[in-house]
Order: sequence, then C-alpha cells, then structure tokens
Amino acid sequence: LKQQVNPHFLFNSLNTLKAMVESGEPEAADFIVKLSNFYRFTLESRKLDLIHVRDEMDILNAYLYLQKARFDGGFTFTSTLEEKTLETLIPPFTLQLLVENCIKHNIVSLEKPLHIIIYEQDNKIVVENQVQRKIGEHSLGVGLKNIDLRYDHLLNQHIDIIDNSEVFQIKLPLIYEHHHH
Repeated sequence: LKQQVNPHFLFNSLNTLKAMVESGEPEAADFIVKLSNFYRFTLESRKLDLIHVRDEMDILNAYLYLQKARFDGGFTFTSTLEEKTLETLIPPFTLQLLVENCIKHNIVSLEKPLHIIIYEQDNKIVVENQVQRKIGEHSLGVGLKNIDLRYDHLLNQHIDIIDNSEVFQIKLPLIYEHHHH
C-alpha cells in the first residue's frame, strides 16, 4: 500500500498544473503548495504502519484539492467523521487509495457527478460511492487486497467490500490506540 501512490497521479497533476499556468489561473500557486504537501505527507508516512485518521484526512484533503482542480465539479466529497473517529488509527494512504479508486473506476463528469462519502457506522469507517462504472473498466482489485492484508496483519480482521449495481462500499474496522502498545 505504501508503494501504491499512483505514478499516473503525479503525471496527471503536472499536466493539470501546466494547463493552470498556461491559462494564468491564480490558483496555480495553491496547487503547487498542495501537490508539495501531498508528497511531503507521502514521504513522512511511508515509514509508519499506522497514523491517526485525522492525519490521513489531511493527506486525503490535499489529494482531493488536486483532483478537484483536474475534474472541476465532476465529483463531490463529504466526510461526517466525528472527533472520536479522527483519533483512531489507520494504515497510511488507505482512505486516499479508496477515494482514488472511486475516481479511477467510475464516470466523473459535470453531467454525472460522482458522490463520495466517508462516515462511521457500526465501529467501522465506511467509504461509499454510487456505482457508475466506466465502460470497459476492469479492476484487478490489487489495492483492496493490499488494504485487506494490512488489516489482517495489524488486527486479525478483514475489510468488508459491498459491491452491488447501485452502491460500492468499503468498511474498515476502527483501530484504537490501546490495541497497539
């Protein structure tokens, strides 16, 4: 998982930045700062097995800023995670990878915006989106298998994957500090 920050993401981000600079967009400087922050988070978090969900949300928010610049209204993101959940632990880049998968495997457009939601339910963090798969898009499931292996290794628990024709959900067991002293 730590190695899975998509190289296409950097390529796409640099192309977005180039377009912003060429059109003289004032947000180009902010974009550079967010891209830099995202890669700083990447380097800092690589050596850790677990980080607080709050820190993971910082990584995710930097990633979402960059994607919003690229997709310009093609998706929405809502998180209703409460303070107590933000204090739990998570393997670094888990939420970022799950949101990246949502964007990668579904249609993201102004005509058909993708809605991504993160919330807590039954002692699990849930990442959910409506299903609007890209034609011909087939996932190998490598990222989900990788996340499941990490939860199995750290907690002896598995993630839940709910995939029907309308909704795709990943449910991640909450990891509390006292489990890991």
